[in-house]
Amino acid sequence: MSAPERHRSTWRFVVAYHGARFSGWQKQDRARTVQGVLEDALSRLAGEPVLTRAAGRTDAGVHARGQLVSSTFASRVPPEKMVLALGSQLPDDLSVLEAAVVDASFDAKRTSIGKRYVYRVHAAIPRDPFAGAFRWHVRGKIDVEQMARAAPALVGEHDYESFRSALCDAAHARRCLWKVEIKASLPLIEIEVRGNAFCRNMVRIIAGTLVDVGRGRFAADAIPQILAARDRTRAGITAPPEGLTLEEVYLPSDGVRAGIPDGVVFPGWPPVGVEV
Repeated sequence: MSAPERHRSTWRFVVAYHGARFSGWQKQDRARTVQGVLEDALSRLAGEPVLTRAAGRTDAGVHARGQLVSSTFASRVPPEKMVLALGSQLPDDLSVLEAAVVDASFDAKRTSIGKRYVYRVHAAIPRDPFAGAFRWHVRGKIDVEQMARAAPALVGEHDYESFRSALCDAAHARRCLWKVEIKASLPLIEIEVRGNAFCRNMVRIIAGTLVDVGRGRFAADAIPQILAARDRTRAGITAPPEGLTLEEVYLPSDGVRAGIPDGVVFPGWPPVGVEV
């Protein structure tokens, strides 16, 4: 007698990873990627090839505490045991924090409505040997007050052409950011950015530009002119990847947690028929 056909289910995963030894999220030939390692683990559990889709791609070296991933496959592992099962299959720098079977219509990229990133800077002469893998070490004085003055000009719906990589393949750079905030407890400086979508290197260029404001390379009131120029050469440097972490991905029901202000409108927001 043949084995009964296993039911295919759609899964939602919350994934964390230390990005240092990964060549980014997206699967590549001859490179170690988060997607590749995760799909290999899921395929071993499922006994068949498994494909995944993330809410967004992270660059090589970028970390995540709350990447959102969807996948549809057949598995004998029940939802309450999936995190444990994957823990036995994954390396130390990649972990599945949550696993749940969801409606078949769920798609991590299309269903999500925004993300929260935090870029961390270590502003001191000596390095921090314990936190250095998660911070950009910047020597010399940084004027945090000037950074804080500059940050609000990045909030709103803008064309962020000046703040995306020349290699970005997005059709356009029009995005909506509802929070760009500086928090500092020196030597740690945190740049928190929340928005509906991001171009390639966008948060790293925002971080590099704000640090350049803090170092006096740009005036605090220069951001509107940089935005208006729509020219990558007018913005600051691309901050290194190790300082950046994808902290959270927001779903349509996460409006309060995401802190989306009243009156903000972007594709997928406000949602129709979803309690926020």
